[in-house]
Amino acid sequence: MLTRTQTGQSMSDRLASSTSASAGAYMGSEAAVVHLQIQEIANKRISTIEYLRKVHESHVYWFNTVHFDRSDIQRFPYFDPRKLARRATNYFLLGLSLPIVADLNSTSPFEFLRSLSTLLQEFEAFQQLHGESGSSSSSLSRARLPQMFRRGPGKSRRSNSNANDIGLPMDDALNGRTTGTPNANVVNFAHSESDLLPGEEYTLLLTPALPFEPDYFETFATLCDVLVDTYTKLLNLMPSPAVATAPVAELFAKVDGRMRKIIHGTIKEFEEQSRSHMKTEIANIGKVVLGGLM
Repeated sequence: MLTRTQTGQSMSDRLASSTSASAGAYMGSEAAVVHLQIQEIANKRISTIEYLRKVHESHVYWFNTVHFDRSDIQRFPYFDPRKLARRATNYFLLGLSLPIVADLNSTSPFEFLRSLSTLLQEFEAFQQLHGESGSSSSSLSRARLPQMFRRGPGKSRRSNSNANDIGLPMDDALNGRTTGTPNANVVNFAHSESDLLPGEEYTLLLTPALPFEPDYFETFATLCDVLVDTYTKLLNLMPSPAVATAPVAELFAKVDGRMRKIIHGTIKEFEEQSRSHMKTEIANIGKVVLGGLM
């Protein structure tokens, strides 16, 4: 027979054990919900970005309504050549910097998201100082980089992520020459001169001074691929709910919000242009129908 003291201790131990198990189950279920939400949002962003790239490359209709080819996009009222060149340069710098962050943070989702948050904050600050309303960073004629964001020969756009190998050396690329040396296609942008303002510094955003303006369409398509790779990297770093902690969820929300801002402007432009195009088509149909009746 248990004594009163023994009975009290036994009940206390069972109560503490039950409380601990309930708390553990609750925390486990909460982590599972957070993990599922992050997976759903990340996969949704991946689908959206891939769809936007396909529309931009004239591979699909915008929500099965209007087909935009490159000449149509270039006639968008937002696509002033000067502003478009500045946008291309900004997108290029972001696409150049994202793979570096992914390579340096390949084990911890928290560290990866924290670095991403810092990079995107710096990119927003850079855009405020070097936005589309400002002057272009290059006075030379526009040209296309031989390889975007270190895309190796014979490989698909998304098969490589090293941001240091861009293409031919800048002087040779501008003059149409090749040196023939084994490392002739490597340019280390980290040591390039920059056109930053006095006192303007960044820790993760690479800001080289480009000797020419990158092609907007190629740059945007490749940036979409880099953004997809970034979300995919995050999903690979979170294989189970065990890593879906509250700090990770908070950082993910911040990073995802800034990612959405990057693509929101382009989505809005396509939406407005598709509505305008459909209104014009409906008005033309109305004229034909009414013309026959009147």
